[in-house]
Amino acid sequence: MRQLVRIHLALLLAASLIGSWGAACIGQDVARPNLVFILVDDQGYYDLGCYGATEVKTPRIDAMAAEGTRFTDYYAAAPICSPSRAGLLTGCYPRRVGNHIWVHRADSRSGIHPDELTIAELLKQHGYATACIGKWHLGFHEPFLPHNQGFDHYFGLLHNLDPVEIVYFEDEGGVPLIRNGEVVKRPADPAELTKRYTDEAIEFIEKNKEGPFFLYLPHTMLHNPLGVSESFQSRSNWGEYGDAIEELDHNVGRLFDTLKRLGIDDNTVVVYASDNGRGPGRTPTQKLRGRKLSTYEAGIRVPAIAWGPGMGLQTGAESSTIVRAMDWYPTLATMAGIRIPQDRVIDGRDISPLLKGETKIVPLPGMKKSLNASVPLRRRWDPPGEWAPLINRNEYNEAFFYHGSQGALAAVRWRNWKLTLNPSLQLYDLVDDPAESQPVRNGEIIRKLRGMAILFQDEMRLDARPAGEADKVRADGRTEIPRAVMESLQAKLDVTYARYGDRALKMDIYRPKGAWGALPAVVCIHGGGWANGNRTSHGKIAQALAARGYVAATISYRLSGEAPFPAAIHDCKAAVRFLRAEAKAFGIDPAKIGAIGLSAGGHLTALLATSSGDEALEGPGGNAAFSSAIQAAVPMGAQTDLLSQRTREISATEDRGTIWRQFLGGALKDAPETYRLASPLQHLDKTDPPCWFITGETDDPSTRADAFRRRMNELGIPSGLTVIKDAPHPFLGRQVWFDEAIDVADAFFRERLKDE
Repeated sequence: MRQLVRIHLALLLAASLIGSWGAACIGQDVARPNLVFILVDDQGYYDLGCYGATEVKTPRIDAMAAEGTRFTDYYAAAPICSPSRAGLLTGCYPRRVGNHIWVHRADSRSGIHPDELTIAELLKQHGYATACIGKWHLGFHEPFLPHNQGFDHYFGLLHNLDPVEIVYFEDEGGVPLIRNGEVVKRPADPAELTKRYTDEAIEFIEKNKEGPFFLYLPHTMLHNPLGVSESFQSRSNWGEYGDAIEELDHNVGRLFDTLKRLGIDDNTVVVYASDNGRGPGRTPTQKLRGRKLSTYEAGIRVPAIAWGPGMGLQTGAESSTIVRAMDWYPTLATMAGIRIPQDRVIDGRDISPLLKGETKIVPLPGMKKSLNASVPLRRRWDPPGEWAPLINRNEYNEAFFYHGSQGALAAVRWRNWKLTLNPSLQLYDLVDDPAESQPVRNGEIIRKLRGMAILFQDEMRLDARPAGEADKVRADGRTEIPRAVMESLQAKLDVTYARYGDRALKMDIYRPKGAWGALPAVVCIHGGGWANGNRTSHGKIAQALAARGYVAATISYRLSGEAPFPAAIHDCKAAVRFLRAEAKAFGIDPAKIGAIGLSAGGHLTALLATSSGDEALEGPGGNAAFSSAIQAAVPMGAQTDLLSQRTREISATEDRGTIWRQFLGGALKDAPETYRLASPLQHLDKTDPPCWFITGETDDPSTRADAFRRRMNELGIPSGLTVIKDAPHPFLGRQVWFDEAIDVADAFFRERLKDE
């Protein structure tokens, strides 16, 4: 099913704040660059030719450095995988976003909180197609997965392949390689990953060559266990590790070749960096010491290169300015012409003037030399009297605060000085002593950096935000919406959408927090045999879909005990018209509205899809100037042929046919025209929208809508069917079946409602 999804994003131009990335202004039309971020796992500072390696040949990455800026003092956000990635994607110290302690193993219940605005979400909201291809490692429950953190497309491993991680997957056949939720291969083969990731990245670039796109490419290599394809084995003078580096270099070259072949290299910015260090130097001139997990320089200072000559980035440059992984967030936003929303407090600095060669250092925020230059001024600044005379705000924002792999603050760097905090204060001059071999005495600097550490600790105590926490799965397997998902949504409850005399019909509307611009809407229509239930019956459907990027409205409608057919379909149509009429108020794209429902709600969903403009079914529910047509429908467990022999028999049966007779005014033999009017199959024509049916494997075969789908095929209307294994008619109550239905519906709605 997920193969249906094409990676597109409706351009939300009305909500975009587009500006020149070289000036602190908004509203200008600019050519927004494509953005590619290559993140390598566990590559040490000296482990490229352009950083001093002699054991390997890395001509393509070396050429990138020669045509761009090579950083000598670049720091990952942390010396370990998950916190480092959290810092990069949020623009924050991992501690600020609650993701600073160790890594997310497969049993972790935490991740990036849904309220955080990742760089992918920010770019996506402003018209970028987004993809994450590679290792995720940032949480494995629904709210934390790539598609809920701003990425349209995902391909790769959610986990690591090291021995302490694969044990979680032994009973399932190994760690899976995944594309948009579907397992592509199990177990993943490390030797294939570098090439497969690059193949997928090239395909994404080719599909989105008209741009703009954001490609985040976090390679699994060079993490242990290493994997090298046959053609690169024994190529280097550094064993399997060196071979893996040379294979990475080759595939970086393939990306550059693709950009050039497609003629988009002049409109693309590429960044290459490692997520943390690996090991110390190997020669007398390679002086950094330390290993991954440590806060010695070689554990956290890593290679980083920025390339983009066609976008005005300098070439052949080397920069010793202190740059941190968090700085890419505001910098990439500026390159895209996007002003970071005012309510976002992040730790990164906009380094675009440095990249363009306009400055040798990161300009002070108050100079306003770039679109997001002033973002650091949002950080807390209220130093107590002890520190106020020693530290000014700009010095504090320049500093880098090292955190160890267990999450504790370990050191502070400011300019050439590094103060380690434990077990005692030790000051090093990294320019004269990059090996951190000889502490120096400078009481004034020690006091300044100690003060910075105290101010930072206080800032984090007051302003750090929580990680996302997934609720535990119910022991009985019943469906629950995680607390983190609910916290990610805005809710407008008890909204009246239609009135019939004193009778008010209401809907509950859910929308993802922080989502800008007009979103597609989905009307959720509950079941209950047209005689029972209310809008809360499909509340979980609405909440789950809203978390996927829709405005979802679950509606109550008049039940058959209150008003017989066609009252229920009148109400469904009134709900669609209301959402169109109030589209601006609720942030809805009025041209992209879908519907979903189970059982009786599935029937009404199919009828809503097929009866647009039928005066007998429109009803007096208000907003008559607006259309009730929908653009996509997902009927679940639905009856679509109300003139079938099955319907004839059931409607005439004393016990089973009661709800049919109450709803339609008698059995089929008694009210054939009413049944015909209520039958979606009888209304179906070539103007109707695509429909995707979902049903349980043990449900009645009539819910597979075979005749309906055949007719759609004859008319050239896209349709399809998903049968949920072992599931009965009321499958939404069990979490595993509910999740599958939501995944299928989301994939279909993404294709039909979010397609450009």
